Amino acid sequence: MGRRMCVTVAVIATVSAAAFGTTTVAGAARTAAICKTFSASGLKIEWSAIGTMTCSKAKPYLVKFLAHRGKPDVKAVLTGGPRGFKCSATDDAKGRPAVGACYTGTLAFPKNGFQWLG
Repeated sequence: MGRRMCVTVAVIATVSAAAFGTTTVAGAARTAAICKTFSASGLKIEWSAIGTMTCSKAKPYLVKFLAHRGKPDVKAVLTGGPRGFKCSATDDAKGRPAVGACYTGTLAFPKNGFQWLG
């Protein structure tokens, strides 16, 4: 696994911990879901959704992103995601977006979004 891939995995793990492990003082805990694993583009995709994003809302965007091909071990900004979301992924050795996230808010404290690891 390349250095950038390891860094991306670490960032996504941090986002997951922040999203799943914190609550706001003013309100209830955000919703979160571990989505059903599926295969696409030769990858077994493990993914999750947080906030108002649901697995069923996120899956069409994720399938679209997985069809993208880029340069191996390069982080790419993905376009065509949900309106107002920041989306990016790190391509694996075959140029597939194997690790990525789409979110609103900040990467450290996402409000809504989804992430994947393939």
